[in-house]
Amino acid sequence: MKKLLVGAALVLFLLVALIILLPFLVDLNRYQAQYRPIVEEALNRKIELKDIRLTIFPRVGVRVAGFIVLDDPAFRAGPFASLTSLDIGVKLGPLLSRRVEVEEINLRDPVITIIKNAQGITNLSTLGKKGLWAPKANEPDPPAAEGPLRALALLLVDRLAVTGGKLTYRDQAPAKPAEHVLQNIEVLLKDMGLGKTPTIHVAASVQPQNLPITIDGKAGPLKESLDIEMIDLIIGLGKIALSVRGNAIRGDLKLAVTSPSINTADLPVALPLKKPFEAKELKLAVTVNGPQARLQSLSVNLFGGQLTARGGLTYGLPRPPFDGNVELHGIQLGPVMEAVGTDKASISGVAALDLSLRGTGLALPDLGKTLEGPGRFQIKEGKIEGVNILKEATALLKPIGVAPDAANATVFSTIEGNLAIEQGVITFERLLMDSHDFQATATGTLGFDKTLNLKATLNLSEALSNRIAGASPTAKFAMAGGRLSVPLVITGTTQAPSYGLDTKAVGAKAQEQFKEQIKEKLGELLKGKGTPSGGAGADKGKDILKGLFGQ
Repeated sequence: MKKLLVGAALVLFLLVALIILLPFLVDLNRYQAQYRPIVEEALNRKIELKDIRLTIFPRVGVRVAGFIVLDDPAFRAGPFASLTSLDIGVKLGPLLSRRVEVEEINLRDPVITIIKNAQGITNLSTLGKKGLWAPKANEPDPPAAEGPLRALALLLVDRLAVTGGKLTYRDQAPAKPAEHVLQNIEVLLKDMGLGKTPTIHVAASVQPQNLPITIDGKAGPLKESLDIEMIDLIIGLGKIALSVRGNAIRGDLKLAVTSPSINTADLPVALPLKKPFEAKELKLAVTVNGPQARLQSLSVNLFGGQLTARGGLTYGLPRPPFDGNVELHGIQLGPVMEAVGTDKASISGVAALDLSLRGTGLALPDLGKTLEGPGRFQIKEGKIEGVNILKEATALLKPIGVAPDAANATVFSTIEGNLAIEQGVITFERLLMDSHDFQATATGTLGFDKTLNLKATLNLSEALSNRIAGASPTAKFAMAGGRLSVPLVITGTTQAPSYGLDTKAVGAKAQEQFKEQIKEKLGELLKGKGTPSGGAGADKGKDILKGLFGQ
């Protein structure tokens, strides 16, 4: 019995020793000549591998060290991706039954560099492909049917972890190349496997903004078809929290995004604002089907009112076509001007806007050429600071003795009109302004470069017209229907407008009034046609002619 126990202990000792020495006895590197070409063919990349060996502790598996995937030579000679080590742990029980079930995958210090060249092609486009790939005019990116998600699902991974990762994106397409970096990437995915709904945790830092981002939630269940029936995530961008829910079925992605509050000061991009503002109750719904992305609905409360929008975009093209509609209701223009900032003129009031747009390309030069669409706007109970339209109009009447108003603002009850956008120009088809002292109508254009070319007519109120006519009898010449009318031409820019009399309109009006006066005077003269020569009627006729011709 004693010998039996000693023999069993010896066997157990040898077995343990064999297990401990197994990673050193089995050299997996000798098989690189067999599996390296397979991996390189699958990735369409050359790879470098420092070491690969079996592991026993903390779990049975394989450790790959110093793994490098070289980049496409058309982009650069450096690595596309690398990692310090890759640990794959398998379950011991199924392994004894000759089944391999992956329990855990750990990637340490993965580094990936994505490059977009001057032609708009990324080094991702040739990963797993032969030759450089570029999309045709109407051809979207091909679907990634054999992507990493499917591979992980088929592996039945219980846990996937990434620590110390770094992702760099270099855009060499614009005139001034840009680089964005995600560093300190931490990823933890649990319950990765077919039929399971993984829990997700991602944390990283965006540079150079030094913006922390987090993603927490669930998405699944995982299927071989890559359909995801449920997406429920909380995305944190610094101080901003977004709730994202939706699904991805048969290639159609549907997402609903909400946020209780977003302050522009917390956004990861710098906006050209003088003062940050807060947007509340953000709600948007997005669908993506192939190359077609549609904003089904967007609503957000800001500046005391509400913005709603919808539209669509065809992506994957150098100049993507788009269309959309924007509506504003109850927007307070005063806070808008404070946020945007203005050196001279500013406007206050409650605004409403309904604008339909379509165009091609998202860069400013493209928008200046292709953006077009009709719209309608209205502003109530407001003031234009820095511009007094009445003052500018009456200043043009100085030759007839009208003193301009001293105030440097225009108070109005309503401004409304129709507009059309085309080739970088906003055309006002009908613009009306109603104020206590005048009513104005205008047509003309406003360029994206802020240049003005407007023709306007100010019809002063009866009270103001009579007051001006009383101070300057000559002003009666410009009156019609008891009101003084001033035709204007407004040129220059929105920050430095220039005002002048519309001489053509003045001339036409003068001719019309001159004809009316001739008819009136001749009518009076003809009435005295039967008066005896040298009598009172003849004297009256002479007085009329003198008054008519100024003699």
